[in-house]
Amino acid sequence: MKYTILLCTAILLPAAVIAQSTLFSHSIGGGIFTARKYLGAAVIYTPRFNFLQFSQHSAISLETSIAAGMNIGDNYNSNTGGNSTSIFMFNAPVLLSWNYGNAATCKARDKAGFFAGLGWGFHNSAHPTEHIDPDEEEADPGQLHISGLALSTGVRWQLYHRSVGLKISWLFNNNRYNPDIAGIGGVSVNYNIGSRY
Repeated sequence: MKYTILLCTAILLPAAVIAQSTLFSHSIGGGIFTARKYLGAAVIYTPRFNFLQFSQHSAISLETSIAAGMNIGDNYNSNTGGNSTSIFMFNAPVLLSWNYGNAATCKARDKAGFFAGLGWGFHNSAHPTEHIDPDEEEADPGQLHISGLALSTGVRWQLYHRSVGLKISWLFNNNRYNPDIAGIGGVSVNYNIGSRY
């Protein structure tokens, strides 16, 4: 029992400290993801941990943008040969990012700023099928499984004493699935939680 309590403390205490730390920040927003014959929309939560701060205006961080949403289009959720394609999508890159200016750190009070990141990510969702023969025994509902190099960049600015941002991302398809799709692009608008000016 004693070891269980020590193990739980060792795991939960650092997580609680990070969550309350001035090195931790997060944002929430919404965005769209697009590729060849694909369009999806999602709610996006982005936690970020600034592990190296050069000044109150500049920091290197480890972050992820967890996007959960749905596909948009008639053939994403239609029945195809007895199988139903999923309407849900999930996107999650892990990035090493450089942040400068607005919301770069908890102490940054700049009116504008920018960021850029590089990492690895994945995207899973349904993929549209143009035509499926109903006489076939097995119909492929069309799944989209993308993973590979992830890039992101964007800007943040002050709006009514709060911080908002615009982010553009690209996820390269570096796996053997869906060879017809080079990657997935994304655009999102985010509200930086806790940033006040």
